[in-house]
Amino acid sequence: MKKLIMTACCLLTGALFCCVAPPASAEEKADDKSASLTSGDLLADHVVEAEFTGIIHRVCRFRTALCPEKCDHPKDFAVFKVLKYRDYRKPGKYGDPEQKSLMIDTDPKHKPLLQDASILKKIAGLKPGDKVVLHWTHYYMHKDGSSYPERPVMSLTPMTEAGEQAPPAADAGK
Repeated sequence: MKKLIMTACCLLTGALFCCVAPPASAEEKADDKSASLTSGDLLADHVVEAEFTGIIHRVCRFRTALCPEKCDHPKDFAVFKVLKYRDYRKPGKYGDPEQKSLMIDTDPKHKPLLQDASILKKIAGLKPGDKVVLHWTHYYMHKDGSSYPERPVMSLTPMTEAGEQAPPAADAGK
């Protein structure tokens, strides 16, 4: 019986090592650019009229071994209250439903891949009570064998007193 078990273990171990691909060399990794590219599936698309309510600070909740010195958990968030939906699409089964508020991380290091850096500059110029038109999406991203959600803000446009989108600011240098 012991010989049978040992033989079976050897066969399984040998089969396991035969099925595992050898690690790629540095040249093969450099040639394979597609492995590091990010792709994603659109799960939901939101366009809303919203009011900026201010910046809040969330402290670390001490849930990892790196807390609190090296965890990067404390964050400042810009908070927007959704007043009215202008457009909403949910082509994906698991997309976010319509929201009543939106919180945007204001640290440039945490910016989603698809979000333009100018969004954070626009948020920095807002005062509580300012009304804006916000467009954000919910993507399910795929990169290097990992999958994760991202919710980048695609555009942020100030609104006028009449509730219309403000025209883009003209360049002062022209």
